[in-house]
Amino acid sequence: MGNESRKRTAHIMVRVSPDEKEVIAQAAAKCDFKVPAYLRELGLGYAPKSTIDAQAFERLAKLHGDLGRMGGLLKMWLADGSQSAYGKHLGVPGLVNRIDELQREIGEVARDLSF
Repeated sequence: MGNESRKRTAHIMVRVSPDEKEVIAQAAAKCDFKVPAYLRELGLGYAPKSTIDAQAFERLAKLHGDLGRMGGLLKMWLADGSQSAYGKHLGVPGLVNRIDELQREIGEVARDLSF
């Protein structure tokens, strides 16, 4: 069983259904905990925080940056006198507007995420 100098030597046995066990395991995984550590944290009154929000926030921040760079490049392309007419023919101004809308939406979602 391992180290005899452990401070945690008492066991608490709790019976759960297979469905409950799966739900607990999934909740623990969302917080990057193993089930015993997760249940210990809950039992001691701590609320483990999900890492899912943090991952979603990082992803949204990356998308926001990518869209910003893309929008900047398209705006530069449209500002170039030799290509601007061709860009307008392809509907690029509408694309630039849509990119701006997506940037705002992503920013709003990212601000609403809680840790």
